[in-house]
Amino acid sequence: MNQVYDFKRIMLLARFKFSLHKKTLMLTVLGYFALLFIIGFFIAYASRNNTEELQFFGPFHYVGMLIMILLGGIVLASRAFQDMNTPEKAITQILIPASTFEKFILPLVSTFFIWVVFSFISYHVFSLVFNCVWVCAFGFEFEVFNGFKVFNYPWVIEIILVFLLTHSAFLLGAATFKKYPMVKTILSQWIIQWAYSLLAIVVILILFGSMEHFGLSMNKLDEILEQKGWVNPEKIVMQLRYLLRFTMFVLSVALYFTAYFKLKEREV
Repeated sequence: MNQVYDFKRIMLLARFKFSLHKKTLMLTVLGYFALLFIIGFFIAYASRNNTEELQFFGPFHYVGMLIMILLGGIVLASRAFQDMNTPEKAITQILIPASTFEKFILPLVSTFFIWVVFSFISYHVFSLVFNCVWVCAFGFEFEVFNGFKVFNYPWVIEIILVFLLTHSAFLLGAATFKKYPMVKTILSQWIIQWAYSLLAIVVILILFGSMEHFGLSMNKLDEILEQKGWVNPEKIVMQLRYLLRFTMFVLSVALYFTAYFKLKEREV
């Protein structure tokens, strides 16, 4: 049997983890759908006399589904290693017959890929029930929610990569912090962002003397690059988007690797 990864072993681990947290997960999902039902009731009731002109189902479901996928994935990632947050639980976690890689890859896959698929499918089922109820109650025109249309949005790849980067950061926080991992991860991100911003300002002031001189220098640089043909003004936006995508993907991979080694440290 492979000591690093074995499919049967990881499936047993997945079944064990799911049995521990399935009630909490199901209650949370049902609670979220109940909240959407309540919000939808107030919107539908307020619009009951304008049912032909106002169709709120589409925008409402796009927002509801994205919140469920993005926020849900982040919360789950931040709680991925909660079974190691006390000495008693940590001992149990260490004694589980699975490798560190399996204990890491299972939360990664389940809180990202499996959660996205589960949220996408379950939300479509919910949207059918939601739409039927308010169509019958207030006479709105029935429509079927199609979540695949979100992929027609021009910046959808960037949104996915932002989710990937955020997910990797919170998974790293879960592997690093034993108490309040979500809160500490948010605070850490805030501190790092401020530190980089202050560092950038200091470097600009040292090299250029002022923000105004920095802006003038950047304008001259743009002109030089354009004259030499190194930058095409018509393609600059797309080039920057490719650079942004590449940077976010590389950072996400780096954070996932760091999270794995932090988990490995906690198990030593």
